[in-house]
Amino acid sequence: MNTDMPDGQLFDSGPRRRRRELLAGAVGALGLIAAETVAGATPAQAANGDPVLQGSNNGPATSRTMVFTASNTEFASLADPNTSSKGSLGVYGHGQDIGVLGDSSGTGTGVQGNGGPNHGVGVKGNGGGTSVGVFGVGGPDNGSGVVGQANGTGIGVIGQGGSNGTGVQGTGNGAGHGVTGDAFGTGVGVAGTGNAFGVVGEATGVGVRGIGLDGVVGQTSTGNGVHGLVSSSAGVAVFAENTFGIALKATGRTVFNRSGALTVPAGSSKVTHSGITLAAQSLILATLQQNRAGVFVQAAVPDVAGSSFTIHLSKAVSKNTTVAWLVVN
Repeated sequence: MNTDMPDGQLFDSGPRRRRRELLAGAVGALGLIAAETVAGATPAQAANGDPVLQGSNNGPATSRTMVFTASNTEFASLADPNTSSKGSLGVYGHGQDIGVLGDSSGTGTGVQGNGGPNHGVGVKGNGGGTSVGVFGVGGPDNGSGVVGQANGTGIGVIGQGGSNGTGVQGTGNGAGHGVTGDAFGTGVGVAGTGNAFGVVGEATGVGVRGIGLDGVVGQTSTGNGVHGLVSSSAGVAVFAENTFGIALKATGRTVFNRSGALTVPAGSSKVTHSGITLAAQSLILATLQQNRAGVFVQAAVPDVAGSSFTIHLSKAVSKNTTVAWLVVN
């Protein structure tokens, strides 16, 4: 027994102690390496060829990420930098029924499109052939299919028609309205700009209805501000109704194509105008345009079957005399 050992120590523990020290040192070194690795690590990201990671920013990828079903019946694309030749796309969805569906609850927004500051477009719909670019269906509880809201000098909904196209078309069924525009203050309920027609309303009820300070305003520099067009004799192109006041008011000149002037030749007391469609309810108004002593319009007699009318004076005139006429109804 080694008597040089400390009191109570009966054997030499040097080799065992050296092994424990080596193991502790190795563990400490591994802990230090692990701590340095965690402290200096960056979040893992998925790039080209990597799986998409939940709860993490994925990228940067240099091409789109696509998901397909069998036979490409449905597919969706994310972050496409124009590798599909459709331009730079954030999200592109294709389906047999719905390409992209946005759903919200409460007062949320299903799909929102924000246009860029330099004449960008928030939401754009292109209809090909007989298809529809944008189609809105209102809910049963006073819901709205499409609502356009303008802020500042902006425009809520703008429709631009092509050479034979229509900017905005509203078709109402039953008592529904094709297009309803509500304007308050100096706002515009519906503004349509088109090479053919800015706004076209077709309905069995009301085609276009505007509620506001000015319900419907048609403004143009060269064409027609408001054009009402009917393709049958049963319809009314423009209908003005106000049971409590003025139904129709015009500021400026008014022009009627069923009006004009006829000349009663000297020595005659009557003149006939032909080639005008008349009905049994038609009224013919006529008045002299010169002061002829003792001469006045005695009668304006319509000939519905002959599509003409004859203006009779009280007596023959000694000079050519002009008679203005207007047909209503």
